[in-house]
Amino acid sequence: MSKDTKRIILLVSACLVWIWSANFIMDRLGFFPKVKPKPAVVEHVQDPAADPAKDGPAGAAPKGAPVLAAPAAPEVPIVPPDDLVLGSLADKAGYLLRVQLAQPGAGVDMIELARHEAERDRNKKDRKPLRLVQPDPAAPASFALNIISLRDAAPGAEDSGAKFKLDTRRWEVVRDEKGRTVRPVLDPKTQAEIGQEVVFRSSVGDPAVTITKTFRLRKGSDGLELSLGFESPKARKLIYRLNGPHGLPVEGEWYTSMFREVFFGLAKGATTQVETRLATDVVKKQEQDAPEIFQTLPIKYAGVENQYFAVFFAPDPPPTTDKSRVDAETMATVVRVDPKDKQKSDISVALTSKDVEVGPNHRVSQSFKIFAGPKTADALRPFGAEDLAAYRKSGWFSIPYASTLAQGVIAPLLDRIYSFTTSVAHLFGGQRGNYGIAIILLTITVRLLLFPLSRKQAISAKRMQDLQPLMAELKEKYKDDKEAMTRETFALYKTYKVNPLGGCLLGLIQLPIFVGLWQALNNSVALRHARFLWIDNLAAPDMLFQFPTELPILGNYFNLLPFAVVGLMLVQMKLFSPPATTPDQEMTQKMMKIMMIFMSFMFYKVPSGLGIYFITSSTWAICERLLLPKMIKNKPIAPQEELGDGKGGRNRPGPNGNGNGGGGGNPPKPGGFRDRLNKLLAEASNDRTIRNNSDKDRDRDADRGGKPRPKPGKRR
Repeated sequence: MSKDTKRIILLVSACLVWIWSANFIMDRLGFFPKVKPKPAVVEHVQDPAADPAKDGPAGAAPKGAPVLAAPAAPEVPIVPPDDLVLGSLADKAGYLLRVQLAQPGAGVDMIELARHEAERDRNKKDRKPLRLVQPDPAAPASFALNIISLRDAAPGAEDSGAKFKLDTRRWEVVRDEKGRTVRPVLDPKTQAEIGQEVVFRSSVGDPAVTITKTFRLRKGSDGLELSLGFESPKARKLIYRLNGPHGLPVEGEWYTSMFREVFFGLAKGATTQVETRLATDVVKKQEQDAPEIFQTLPIKYAGVENQYFAVFFAPDPPPTTDKSRVDAETMATVVRVDPKDKQKSDISVALTSKDVEVGPNHRVSQSFKIFAGPKTADALRPFGAEDLAAYRKSGWFSIPYASTLAQGVIAPLLDRIYSFTTSVAHLFGGQRGNYGIAIILLTITVRLLLFPLSRKQAISAKRMQDLQPLMAELKEKYKDDKEAMTRETFALYKTYKVNPLGGCLLGLIQLPIFVGLWQALNNSVALRHARFLWIDNLAAPDMLFQFPTELPILGNYFNLLPFAVVGLMLVQMKLFSPPATTPDQEMTQKMMKIMMIFMSFMFYKVPSGLGIYFITSSTWAICERLLLPKMIKNKPIAPQEELGDGKGGRNRPGPNGNGNGGGGGNPPKPGGFRDRLNKLLAEASNDRTIRNNSDKDRDRDADRGGKPRPKPGKRR
């Protein structure tokens, strides 16, 4: 070891010893003050986040109202978490959920789905159940509540507006007569177990108001039932705030366009108005200290969602009028902010109740339904939230009737076709169908149903393409007379019975259907984890292989399907686009090709199920256009007429080639498209030259006194 190395080691060692010894000596000498321990948190302190004077409902106590002194709470025995589990993940149990309840706050710590797996890691083969609600050590449990106002209801009583923080308090677990924490729910007739329930209880105020919370889970249900009970020996009024769910997982972080969003289903007569807010918007409102509050319409349901799943609570029965509503307001809340990417922040909702008046012999009970499952119409229908199954993204996808077709026609049709593939698989010893094949069959079925319209559209496009040479001649002939060119263009359309808007109108008719297909496939939970060829998840990009390192725009994986889609679109454009006749058209076609290349990157991360749909649809369109000449009975366009006289009239050549008609208006068989056109132009030009020369001769004869011009070959 060299001397320099030894000196460096000694210097570093001396510095470490000096730092430790200096801190020790200064601490002993009292230079570092002692940190005072934090005071114990009192459960009945005023909650600034739930200040009624700031964002509470009408009738709440003003800010700074006195807080009632809390009586000494009785010692509540701790119940092991394993004794607070509802449902099961086992298939034989018949439950769709496994719910872990929390004694602190009497809320829900975790909800797992029995029939859906968590997002898979390509590098791992383990399969875990999907957790829609997850615990957060820094946040209260989901569906916990607080009392934000408790006061006497007697006339003339002082409005104290006391508050009680119950979302972190340990609640008593009420056991049944057999000492069980989890009680069976029995069928009244057969006495068979149809569900389970757990009852929590706590008291606040003096005299005490007793609050009971009952969570009930039934077999075969995608959600819970929550019952709130309030009773008091004295007339009291209270307002509670019920927290919503949180901890919804973010799936497909590198490719998804939807992370976490909150939604509010507002009862508007017989319909439901769904309002959706992004996590970024909720965090921004929170940072501005101006959360968005929904007060005008009764809340029908509210919760959080990602692309395929949702968790929400809904008052039961659903309100229809202001009198039947239980909420005074509902708002979005922030549980945890993601500093790197705010759209991934954990967000939730909170419901503030109207005044609840209790008293002697007057117990008040309010019920809620809690949904936790996939956003399918069948799962959401018992909760009155079918609107959540529709594609609700804004933009050009908001086509009239597209969502209705996607939800009511295309999605059920996909399920039927998948059932057909399952039946075929059973014949060959398989256990399940294939959604990749189902998507291909679905696309073919839709294209077959639309074949009459697409055939007319293709014929119109083909005839427009055949007219391009004549159109170019018209533009050249009347380049200085726009009005004449317009008249002759429409006369040309009329002659050959071509509707220039026919293709556009047919495309508009088909647009809701194709957008509905897009929405149905982009919103289908069934495609999640469905396999096809090399694809492990039809709801995600195909991910052919993984890059050694993450690349800009592309991410971690190479996706083949987007490039295949764009390649087919370029082939379709190359085969069927009319040749460019002007520099503007040539530039437009070049720009379209460049846009296609950009589209491959714009749609690089779309679900592979959509890629299969686009490939199948483009392949069908190419085959349809290639077979079109064999399917069309119309004779092709043969330009055997003059290009017009500038007045919208067209001289049809007769049998002898003159312009007196006799052709019947039907163009003869084609024979040298360009040659015939040039011949017609030459004859028309020659005819005009002859007429002009005759006029000049007549003028000269007039100058001679009317004597005729001597015939050629004779001299005077």
